[in-house]
Amino acid sequence: MVPALPSDSTPPQFAGAGRRLRMLACAAAAVLAVLVYLNALHNLFVYDDHRMVVENLAIQHLFDIKAILLHEVTRPVVNLSYAVDRAIWGPDPFGFHVTNVLLHAFNVVLFCQLVWRLVEDRQRQARPDTAPHLQPEVVAFTAAVLLAIHPMMTEAVGYASGRPDLLCATFFLLGVLSARRWMLAGGVRWWMLSAALWVAALGTKEIAAVFPLVLFGYDRLVLRGSPEHRRRRLFKLHGPLIALALLVGAARLAVLILMEYPGQIVVQWRYIPLQLEVVRRYISLLLIPEGQSIFHAIPAMSARDPRALLATGVVGLIVAVAWRARRFAPLASLGVFWFLLVLVPSSALFVLDRGEPMAEHRVYLASCGLFLVAGLGVGWLNARTARASGRARLVLGTAVAVAMVALGGRTLLRNVIWGNPVALWQEAVDKAPDHWLPHLLLGEALHAARQYDEAMIEYATAITLRPQEPFGYQKLALCLVETGRFDEASATLERLRSVDPGSPVVSAGLGAVAMLTGQTELARRLFLETVQKDAGNVSARQSLAILYETEPVNHVEALRLCEEIQRLAPDTPGNDECIRRNREWVAAAPGRD
Repeated sequence: MVPALPSDSTPPQFAGAGRRLRMLACAAAAVLAVLVYLNALHNLFVYDDHRMVVENLAIQHLFDIKAILLHEVTRPVVNLSYAVDRAIWGPDPFGFHVTNVLLHAFNVVLFCQLVWRLVEDRQRQARPDTAPHLQPEVVAFTAAVLLAIHPMMTEAVGYASGRPDLLCATFFLLGVLSARRWMLAGGVRWWMLSAALWVAALGTKEIAAVFPLVLFGYDRLVLRGSPEHRRRRLFKLHGPLIALALLVGAARLAVLILMEYPGQIVVQWRYIPLQLEVVRRYISLLLIPEGQSIFHAIPAMSARDPRALLATGVVGLIVAVAWRARRFAPLASLGVFWFLLVLVPSSALFVLDRGEPMAEHRVYLASCGLFLVAGLGVGWLNARTARASGRARLVLGTAVAVAMVALGGRTLLRNVIWGNPVALWQEAVDKAPDHWLPHLLLGEALHAARQYDEAMIEYATAITLRPQEPFGYQKLALCLVETGRFDEASATLERLRSVDPGSPVVSAGLGAVAMLTGQTELARRLFLETVQKDAGNVSARQSLAILYETEPVNHVEALRLCEEIQRLAPDTPGNDECIRRNREWVAAAPGRD
């Protein structure tokens, strides 16, 4: 056991009262976190929820651990949490939303506990003449309530696909609390627990890779201590964790380049100014949450673009101020660096040309850093007004309360928008009218709501804005088929052929039209053409199997196609029945085919 760092000399009776006050403050913040998301519990699945939850066959069987872990090989903990939700609640979205809200409330408690301890650590380490007498309960409660009710958290909390950010924050905050305990008092179990929690956080999202850097910042900025203690922490904790983080980062990059996107990864240095603009926008939305959307269009820009220069200046100024403030306001510096560090991994992925440039859910864990700064600001104002008149404290308390009510009200309104997919994507179209993707996804939402005419308008707009994207043609043709306009559907697919002659979407779509209009031989030729163009196409094989089970009947060929589907996508719904049915036919009448 190493000697503990100096602690305060609070008498036991006051220490117990302080613990009760801390628990009460954290519990109150958690209650607020639940209250502002009650109207999100019955929201529908939207956007990535369909890919990550609805169509995720790996989560249907809780004890099929291999399928659960391998389906999302870089985020197995998230997939496991979805499987647990499905086992408990079933496939409906309600249970997934309940879990998200409970995770959020737990994160609020963890963050409140952490901020309280950080303020106490700072006050123990600083000289009385250099540190303002902040009340930990004021700083911690303010920061925790901001995390609980800020509308920028809605995309992580009210969106089932925001689960990675919530779980990552849970393990990340637990890991920081555990590592802090080891740094203060030692103990192998705390070191091991910190490492295990970090590994769990990495199993939820890549942003956890910066955990060792945040710990190192806490150590150097806040904890300090004697040179002996600092060397011990450097060689026994920070050094090993940072080295491991570099290895994990290299391994993740290798998986991305060699397995997930072989031959497709190119470093786009021109995206760096764009990502600085994204950071600036995140800060603006956290300060004034006006202009939120599920989709943010970020126009391309060069390093000399005025917007890029402004973003670079803003981020550079923030870093410079945080660096200068490290001696007299180290907690604020830690908060700024926490915010920026957590955004680095997702920004790096975009520079590698993967993913969207900006998504509000990515700021969930990062925002803890700025909420810490905001809590410190309110704590400082509270300390300054302690010597002033009661009116000054009343004004401060009223201003903070009004701001919190306004933020909570906006969160409730955001939940309402997230509860209506059409409204959600209409908002995105209104904010990015010249980008094809919001129009396409608004078309999807309208299509699901059976508003076919409005959906076709949005699909057509998406095609106009991005004529080389096949999905718009495919969805427009499907809409036309469902409304009985087969000739127009064929004409839409022929338009795609003029843009991309080799597209398998054309032959597959025309095959579906031919099949529905009774042209079975033409449909068969078109689906065979699709399989030749796209060897992994499952839907074309399914259609061919259906055709071979009708006229002319060929159960041997139908069985072969179903067995190919079994190899390509073993969990395809209905395929096991197709194999069983055709095997029986072949066994019963071997000469018939």
